Amino acid sequence: MTKILVYAYTQRSYSSRQIAKAVREQTPFLWLTGRQTPDFRTIHRFRGERMKAIVDEVLFTGILTLWIEEGYVTLDAFVDGTKVEANANRSP
Repeated sequence: MTKILVYAYTQRSYSSRQIAKAVREQTPFLWLTGRQTPDFRTIHRFRGERMKAIVDEVLFTGILTLWIEEGYVTLDAFVDGTKVEANANRSP
């Protein structure tokens, strides 16, 4: 079920009903599920009850640690986005 959700998010499909429809109709989803077709309620329950703990504790921490080890991000400085002014509409 995790594979389905990750692939659906990469395809910009976030709704449980859209994901359930894709599982019934699209070959990559059928391959990921082994031709099982969970309905939208099952997908919703999994995402709400089980996936939330996985994402919050394991996945987010793991990805952040990997990015730090690879040098993509540092925790040295933090910029609050509300304090940065944009210059898109300023005249020269």
